[in-house]
Amino acid sequence: MPLKEVKGFTQTVTVDEAGRIALPRPILDALGIQPKSEVILELTDLGVIIRSRPTATPITNRIARMNLPVAPWEKMEEEIEAGLLE
Repeated sequence: MPLKEVKGFTQTVTVDEAGRIALPRPILDALGIQPKSEVILELTDLGVIIRSRPTATPITNRIARMNLPVAPWEKMEEEIEAGLLE
């Protein structure tokens, strides 16, 4: 359910003995929160803001998407031996 469809959604929830609350399904769906997802809690003068935490893409995946030119190992070895690379 898109966020704009549940904007203004209000529901009272109960804090359990361990200090936990269960977020209602429409809020979970609107924020894209799945079980075991991390969320960001921000305390403000008006209360608490709960935001979904963007998942971090491993750096290797981001580098791979850059399509950078890659030299063969043999060429890199030659350049290292020639003192061109450290």
